[in-house]
Amino acid sequence: MIQMFLLMIINPKNTCLVLDLDDTLYKEYDYQTSGLKYIEDQVLRLYDINLNGKLLELRDQGIKDVYLELINILKLPVSIKESFIMMYRYHKPDIKLTLETKNFIKSALSEFKYVVILTDGYSISQRLKVESLGLIKIPLFISEEWNSLKPDNLRFLSIMKKYNTCDQFCYVADNPSKDFVSPNALEWTSICLKGDKKNIHSQNIDKINKEYLPDFYINNLNEIYEC
Repeated sequence: MIQMFLLMIINPKNTCLVLDLDDTLYKEYDYQTSGLKYIEDQVLRLYDINLNGKLLELRDQGIKDVYLELINILKLPVSIKESFIMMYRYHKPDIKLTLETKNFIKSALSEFKYVVILTDGYSISQRLKVESLGLIKIPLFISEEWNSLKPDNLRFLSIMKKYNTCDQFCYVADNPSKDFVSPNALEWTSICLKGDKKNIHSQNIDKINKEYLPDFYINNLNEIYEC
């Protein structure tokens, strides 16, 4: 029933489809894994110390400041912590789209009038992610480049202005606490992709205002087309 209603209100040929990046098109957990492995490789190369997956272990134990733990392990000044953070932030990530997501993107690019990506994060980091995922040709609206973080509506309004030939706008994302505030206020169609245990942000909606919640939930991106 949800899928049929989606089809009724979304006409792809007149719609600008706006996609979140992290935990929507790929798992941010996988990006973290890539970055921490890269740091361990560099520690082995530069300090001749084999961490043997220690950083990943600390991450999975829920340690919030893995970099401080790393500094303590290496017995280095705390000031060097920032260098490791930069190393993580600017590494070329080993991430990829699932076949299902790759097929969805291919379909969306042909079915929707426009497809763009709106994501929070650092300019270089997000562009390196998009490059690794093979999506660099899709227009990007990255928070650092606009000095605007969700739920601020600046980028949403800019998309409406740039793609003003569209009758409809649709935002697909994963974080109910902030992702759908602006699109809801602007009368976009908002869709939340249900996550799993690997999702970085909670999808618990118990303490979230109803007007912030998405119009629909889907289990996978292709559900937009299933009916």
